[in-house]
Amino acid sequence: MNEKFYVTDCEGPLSINDNAYEIADYFIPEGGEFFSILSNYDDLLAEKYPDTHFTGSTLKYILPFFKAYNLTEKDLVEFSQDNINMIDGAYSMISYVQNIMPFYIVSTSYNQYIKALSDKTGFNYENAYSTILKMDEYVLSTEEADKLLEMRENILFDSSFENIDNLFSNVIGNMKINSLIESVKPIGGIGKYEAIIDIIEKNDYKAENLMYSGDSITDKEALSYARDNGGVSISFNGNIHSIKSASISIASENNLILAVIADVFNNKATAGVYDFIHEYNENPLEALLDYSIDESITQELLLTKASIDIIDDENVDKLNDKVKITRNKIRGKNIGDLG
Repeated sequence: MNEKFYVTDCEGPLSINDNAYEIADYFIPEGGEFFSILSNYDDLLAEKYPDTHFTGSTLKYILPFFKAYNLTEKDLVEFSQDNINMIDGAYSMISYVQNIMPFYIVSTSYNQYIKALSDKTGFNYENAYSTILKMDEYVLSTEEADKLLEMRENILFDSSFENIDNLFSNVIGNMKINSLIESVKPIGGIGKYEAIIDIIEKNDYKAENLMYSGDSITDKEALSYARDNGGVSISFNGNIHSIKSASISIASENNLILAVIADVFNNKATAGVYDFIHEYNENPLEALLDYSIDESITQELLLTKASIDIIDDENVDKLNDKVKITRNKIRGKNIGDLG
């Protein structure tokens, strides 16, 4: 089948949330800092074991501490429903892309958040892959809860890799609540790649007909797969990990530019996307008018000019510095700095 299809990460290209970070920050004392420490530990594990470690595993490691502070799935659902913040243009972008081509979300986020976001935006939840969490099925004893509360303080005091690795390997690993950690398979890194392969096999798509957008370390494998197979691979307000893995870097406060590129890709394939980018960088107004998909979208994009660059070995660091300004402005420095 020669049908084009678009797969995107959620947090970053669509929403400005980091749902798990925000839950930790709201429900756990010093939870934002604590989550960031576990996220850094997750990133270091990914560097140490690149072929076997699932990036995005922070969403597993934080769970015993959620239980220790008496969080339930109901809390996660209600918090998610009340705290969905989309990047400018996202509602129109989702509506437009769903009408022109098969559109999928592949997200490391918990399924409770992706379901809430889908309900709010009109995205077809059946086309979403996310980290399935059934937290209420696991019981935490008072004794283990007390140990976890002490460990939170320990980790905040000593955030070294060695200390955290020892606690998870030799302490939490021997606790009954570790079964909750083991039950969760994050859709990040290798998991996102596997989700894309599942989409391709179920629908008889071709890899070269894939457009993918992401922004973080959890998107590395998916971005590389799209790039290496001749599809469109976009780091959207991405960090250094995603820029190194993609072929196109976009810095923008409005994601409607992704709808334009999706439309070009759908009609003119990858070569057409590069033609658009070259024309856009010479004359944005003329390019948007030439490739116009909707007058209101064109007008909105002219008010919030996106920066679009072709990535090569020479400009990765320069693009990272350039994009970081927009990334931190939109998502905040604490979330923007997460891997």
